[in-house]
Amino acid sequence: MSTAVHNTKSPRQLYNIAKNLGIWDPAKIDLTEDKAHWQMLNPEQREQLIKTCALFYEGEVSVSDTLAWFMLAMPDLDRRMFLSTQIFEEVKHAEFFERYFQEVCGKVDTSAYLVPEYKGVLLDQLRQRGEAIGQALTNGRTSEVPLALSLFACHYMAVVEGTMALTGYEFFEDLLAKTGMFPRLLEGIKLIRSDEGRHLVHGMDFLREQLEQHPDHVEPVRALFMREAENIPRRTDFIFTPNPLGLDRDRIQQISYANHAQRMREAGLN
Repeated sequence: MSTAVHNTKSPRQLYNIAKNLGIWDPAKIDLTEDKAHWQMLNPEQREQLIKTCALFYEGEVSVSDTLAWFMLAMPDLDRRMFLSTQIFEEVKHAEFFERYFQEVCGKVDTSAYLVPEYKGVLLDQLRQRGEAIGQALTNGRTSEVPLALSLFACHYMAVVEGTMALTGYEFFEDLLAKTGMFPRLLEGIKLIRSDEGRHLVHGMDFLREQLEQHPDHVEPVRALFMREAENIPRRTDFIFTPNPLGLDRDRIQQISYANHAQRMREAGLN
Protein backbone atom coordinates (compact mmCIF):
# COMPACT_ATOMS: atom_id res chain seq x y z
CA MET A 1 0.00 0.00 0.00
CA SER A 2 1.41 3.38 -1.00
CA THR A 3 1.18 6.42 1.19
CA ALA A 4 -0.79 9.29 -0.35
CA VAL A 5 -0.07 12.93 0.46
CA HIS A 6 -2.15 14.09 3.40
CA ASN A 7 -4.52 16.99 2.90
CA THR A 8 -3.52 20.37 4.28
CA LYS A 9 -6.82 21.13 6.03
CA SER A 10 -7.77 19.60 9.35
CA PRO A 11 -11.37 18.60 10.17
CA ARG A 12 -11.63 21.73 12.37
CA GLN A 13 -10.45 23.92 9.49
CA LEU A 14 -12.98 22.29 7.14
CA TYR A 15 -15.68 22.87 9.77
CA ASN A 16 -14.78 26.56 9.93
CA ILE A 17 -14.85 26.85 6.14
CA ALA A 18 -18.28 25.19 6.06
CA LYS A 19 -19.63 27.74 8.53
CA ASN A 20 -18.83 30.49 6.03
CA LEU A 21 -19.29 28.86 2.62
CA GLY A 22 -21.97 26.27 3.22
CA ILE A 23 -24.81 28.69 3.89
CA TRP A 24 -26.21 29.23 0.40
CA ASP A 25 -29.98 28.86 0.20
CA PRO A 26 -31.61 26.71 -2.52
CA ALA A 27 -34.84 28.64 -2.07
CA LYS A 28 -33.16 31.84 -3.28
CA ILE A 29 -32.11 30.56 -6.71
CA ASP A 30 -34.38 32.06 -9.37
CA LEU A 31 -35.49 29.20 -11.66
CA THR A 32 -37.49 31.32 -14.11
CA GLU A 33 -35.03 30.98 -17.00
CA ASP A 34 -34.74 27.23 -16.54
CA LYS A 35 -38.53 26.87 -16.65
CA ALA A 36 -38.55 28.47 -20.09
CA HIS A 37 -35.74 26.19 -21.27
CA TRP A 38 -37.60 23.10 -20.05
CA GLN A 39 -40.45 23.92 -22.40
CA MET A 40 -38.01 23.83 -25.31
CA LEU A 41 -37.00 20.17 -24.78
CA ASN A 42 -38.74 17.29 -26.46
CA PRO A 43 -40.02 14.38 -24.29
CA GLU A 44 -36.94 12.22 -24.85
CA GLN A 45 -34.56 15.02 -23.90
CA ARG A 46 -36.60 15.75 -20.78
CA GLU A 47 -36.42 12.10 -19.80
CA GLN A 48 -32.62 12.01 -19.96
CA LEU A 49 -32.31 15.15 -17.84
CA ILE A 50 -34.88 13.92 -15.30
CA LYS A 51 -33.07 10.58 -15.07
CA THR A 52 -29.82 12.21 -13.97
CA CYS A 53 -31.46 14.69 -11.57
CA ALA A 54 -33.55 11.90 -10.02
CA LEU A 55 -30.46 9.84 -9.21
CA PHE A 56 -28.78 12.86 -7.61
CA TYR A 57 -31.89 13.56 -5.54
CA GLU A 58 -32.26 9.96 -4.36
CA GLY A 59 -28.59 9.85 -3.42
CA GLU A 60 -28.79 13.09 -1.42
CA VAL A 61 -31.84 11.89 0.49
CA SER A 62 -30.23 8.52 1.18
CA VAL A 63 -27.04 9.90 2.68
CA SER A 64 -29.02 12.44 4.70
CA ASP A 65 -30.78 9.47 6.29
CA THR A 66 -27.64 7.40 6.96
CA LEU A 67 -24.77 9.79 7.67
CA ALA A 68 -25.81 10.37 11.28
CA TRP A 69 -24.60 6.88 12.24
CA PHE A 70 -21.20 7.65 10.72
CA MET A 71 -21.02 10.90 12.68
CA LEU A 72 -22.11 9.34 15.98
CA ALA A 73 -19.52 6.58 15.74
CA MET A 74 -16.68 8.93 14.83
CA PRO A 75 -14.24 8.93 17.77
CA ASP A 76 -12.71 12.32 17.02
CA LEU A 77 -14.63 15.43 18.14
CA ASP A 78 -13.37 17.66 15.32
CA ARG A 79 -14.49 15.12 12.75
CA ARG A 80 -17.94 14.95 14.36
CA MET A 81 -18.14 18.74 14.21
CA PHE A 82 -17.37 18.72 10.50
CA LEU A 83 -19.80 15.87 9.81
CA SER A 84 -22.59 17.87 11.46
CA THR A 85 -22.15 20.46 8.68
CA GLN A 86 -22.09 17.72 6.07
CA ILE A 87 -25.47 16.36 7.18
CA PHE A 88 -26.94 19.87 6.95
CA GLU A 89 -25.48 20.33 3.48
CA GLU A 90 -26.70 16.96 2.17
CA VAL A 91 -30.25 17.84 3.22
CA LYS A 92 -29.88 21.19 1.49
CA HIS A 93 -28.73 19.51 -1.72
CA ALA A 94 -31.80 17.28 -1.66
CA GLU A 95 -33.90 20.42 -1.18
CA PHE A 96 -32.40 21.97 -4.32
CA PHE A 97 -33.35 18.99 -6.50
CA GLU A 98 -36.76 18.70 -4.84
CA ARG A 99 -37.47 22.32 -5.69
CA TYR A 100 -36.12 21.89 -9.23
CA PHE A 101 -38.54 19.03 -9.85
CA GLN A 102 -41.46 20.96 -8.42
CA GLU A 103 -40.85 24.22 -10.26
CA VAL A 104 -39.12 23.21 -13.49
CA CYS A 105 -39.71 19.56 -14.39
CA GLY A 106 -43.07 19.03 -12.75
CA LYS A 107 -44.12 16.10 -10.59
CA VAL A 108 -41.63 13.23 -10.90
CA ASP A 109 -41.51 9.81 -9.24
CA THR A 110 -37.75 9.80 -8.70
CA SER A 111 -37.78 6.26 -7.28
CA ALA A 112 -38.80 4.97 -10.72
CA TYR A 113 -35.25 5.66 -11.91
CA LEU A 114 -33.63 3.51 -9.26
CA VAL A 115 -32.70 0.61 -11.49
CA PRO A 116 -30.57 -2.12 -9.85
CA GLU A 117 -27.32 -0.52 -11.04
CA TYR A 118 -28.14 2.49 -8.85
CA LYS A 119 -30.60 1.34 -6.19
CA GLY A 120 -28.06 -0.86 -4.44
CA VAL A 121 -25.21 1.60 -4.23
CA LEU A 122 -27.33 4.69 -3.50
CA LEU A 123 -29.94 3.24 -1.16
CA ASP A 124 -29.90 -0.38 -0.04
CA GLN A 125 -26.20 -0.98 0.48
CA LEU A 126 -25.57 2.47 1.92
CA ARG A 127 -28.41 1.98 4.40
CA GLN A 128 -26.98 -1.40 5.35
CA ARG A 129 -23.57 0.15 6.02
CA GLY A 130 -25.13 2.82 8.21
CA GLU A 131 -27.16 0.21 10.07
CA ALA A 132 -24.03 -1.90 10.60
CA ILE A 133 -22.42 1.05 12.37
CA GLY A 134 -25.57 1.65 14.42
CA GLN A 135 -25.93 -1.99 15.45
CA ALA A 136 -22.30 -2.21 16.50
CA LEU A 137 -22.71 0.93 18.61
CA THR A 138 -26.01 0.05 20.25
CA ASN A 139 -25.18 -3.62 20.88
CA GLY A 140 -21.80 -2.92 22.45
CA ARG A 141 -19.81 -4.56 19.65
CA THR A 142 -17.24 -1.76 19.61
CA SER A 143 -14.59 -3.94 17.95
CA GLU A 144 -16.72 -3.92 14.77
CA VAL A 145 -16.97 -0.14 14.56
CA PRO A 146 -13.61 0.70 12.90
CA LEU A 147 -14.13 -1.57 9.88
CA ALA A 148 -17.75 -0.44 9.55
CA LEU A 149 -16.51 3.17 9.45
CA SER A 150 -13.87 2.36 6.83
CA LEU A 151 -16.39 0.64 4.57
CA PHE A 152 -18.93 3.44 4.95
CA ALA A 153 -16.27 6.06 4.12
CA CYS A 154 -15.21 4.11 1.04
CA HIS A 155 -18.77 3.50 -0.10
CA TYR A 156 -20.07 7.02 0.36
CA MET A 157 -17.12 9.40 0.17
CA ALA A 158 -15.01 7.51 -2.39
CA VAL A 159 -17.65 5.83 -4.58
CA VAL A 160 -20.87 7.85 -4.35
CA GLU A 161 -19.41 11.34 -3.89
CA GLY A 162 -15.92 10.88 -5.24
CA THR A 163 -16.73 8.85 -8.34
CA MET A 164 -20.44 8.91 -9.22
CA ALA A 165 -21.30 12.49 -8.22
CA LEU A 166 -18.10 14.01 -9.61
CA THR A 167 -18.82 12.30 -12.90
CA GLY A 168 -22.43 13.47 -12.80
CA TYR A 169 -21.31 17.08 -12.49
CA GLU A 170 -19.58 16.70 -15.86
CA PHE A 171 -22.88 15.61 -17.41
CA PHE A 172 -24.50 18.89 -16.36
CA GLU A 173 -21.55 20.98 -17.49
CA ASP A 174 -21.58 19.25 -20.88
CA LEU A 175 -25.30 19.94 -21.12
CA LEU A 176 -24.81 23.67 -20.58
CA ALA A 177 -21.82 23.86 -22.92
CA LYS A 178 -23.73 22.06 -25.69
CA THR A 179 -27.08 23.82 -25.34
CA GLY A 180 -26.44 27.08 -23.47
CA MET A 181 -29.51 26.18 -21.40
CA PHE A 182 -30.38 25.61 -17.72
CA PRO A 183 -27.99 28.14 -16.11
CA ARG A 184 -29.69 27.91 -12.71
CA LEU A 185 -29.34 24.14 -12.67
CA LEU A 186 -25.63 24.59 -13.27
CA GLU A 187 -25.52 27.27 -10.56
CA GLY A 188 -26.99 24.82 -8.07
CA ILE A 189 -24.61 22.09 -9.21
CA LYS A 190 -21.60 24.36 -8.73
CA LEU A 191 -22.72 25.22 -5.19
CA ILE A 192 -23.31 21.55 -4.40
CA ARG A 193 -19.93 20.66 -5.86
CA SER A 194 -18.25 23.24 -3.64
CA ASP A 195 -19.86 21.74 -0.54
CA GLU A 196 -19.02 18.21 -1.56
CA GLY A 197 -15.41 19.16 -2.22
CA ARG A 198 -15.08 19.58 1.56
CA HIS A 199 -16.88 16.29 2.16
CA LEU A 200 -14.49 14.53 -0.19
CA VAL A 201 -11.34 16.03 1.34
CA HIS A 202 -12.48 15.00 4.82
CA GLY A 203 -13.76 11.57 3.83
CA MET A 204 -10.69 10.53 1.87
CA ASP A 205 -8.39 11.81 4.61
CA PHE A 206 -10.30 9.73 7.14
CA LEU A 207 -10.27 6.63 4.92
CA ARG A 208 -6.53 6.89 4.30
CA GLU A 209 -5.95 7.32 8.03
CA GLN A 210 -8.09 4.26 8.77
CA LEU A 211 -6.17 2.09 6.31
CA GLU A 212 -2.87 3.21 7.78
CA GLN A 213 -4.02 2.43 11.32
CA HIS A 214 -5.87 -0.80 10.42
CA PRO A 215 -3.97 -2.73 7.71
CA ASP A 216 -6.58 -5.50 7.93
CA HIS A 217 -9.09 -3.07 6.39
CA VAL A 218 -7.11 -2.75 3.17
CA GLU A 219 -8.42 -5.82 1.38
CA PRO A 220 -12.14 -5.33 2.24
CA VAL A 221 -11.88 -1.72 1.09
CA ARG A 222 -9.98 -2.67 -2.06
CA ALA A 223 -12.61 -5.31 -2.84
CA LEU A 224 -15.37 -2.69 -2.50
CA PHE A 225 -13.50 -0.37 -4.88
CA MET A 226 -13.08 -3.12 -7.46
CA ARG A 227 -16.71 -4.24 -7.34
CA GLU A 228 -17.83 -0.68 -7.96
CA ALA A 229 -15.40 -0.25 -10.89
CA GLU A 230 -17.11 -3.18 -12.60
CA ASN A 231 -20.44 -1.29 -12.46
CA ILE A 232 -19.21 1.85 -14.24
CA PRO A 233 -20.15 0.75 -17.80
CA ARG A 234 -23.67 -0.35 -16.81
CA ARG A 235 -24.32 2.87 -14.92
CA THR A 236 -23.07 4.94 -17.85
CA ASP A 237 -25.28 2.98 -20.25
CA PHE A 238 -28.37 3.75 -18.15
CA ILE A 239 -27.80 7.50 -18.42
CA PHE A 240 -26.91 7.44 -22.13
CA THR A 241 -29.45 4.92 -23.45
CA PRO A 242 -30.92 6.70 -25.25
CA ASN A 243 -28.90 9.91 -25.56
CA PRO A 244 -31.24 12.49 -27.12
CA LEU A 245 -29.26 15.38 -25.63
CA GLY A 246 -26.30 14.24 -27.72
CA LEU A 247 -23.72 14.34 -24.92
CA ASP A 248 -20.36 12.54 -25.04
CA ARG A 249 -20.93 9.13 -23.43
CA ASP A 250 -17.35 7.88 -23.86
CA ARG A 251 -15.87 11.02 -22.33
CA ILE A 252 -18.14 10.76 -19.30
CA GLN A 253 -17.29 7.09 -18.79
CA GLN A 254 -13.57 7.80 -18.98
CA ILE A 255 -14.00 10.55 -16.40
CA SER A 256 -15.74 8.06 -14.15
CA TYR A 257 -12.83 5.63 -14.39
CA ALA A 258 -10.37 8.48 -13.75
CA ASN A 259 -12.29 9.61 -10.67
CA HIS A 260 -12.35 6.04 -9.36
CA ALA A 261 -8.60 5.66 -9.85
CA GLN A 262 -7.94 8.99 -8.15
CA ARG A 263 -9.96 7.97 -5.09
CA MET A 264 -7.98 4.74 -4.83
CA ARG A 265 -4.73 6.70 -4.94
CA GLU A 266 -5.97 9.10 -2.29
CA ALA A 267 -6.84 6.14 -0.05
CA GLY A 268 -3.27 4.89 -0.48
CA LEU A 269 -4.24 1.94 -2.68
CA ASN A 270 -2.59 1.00 -5.97
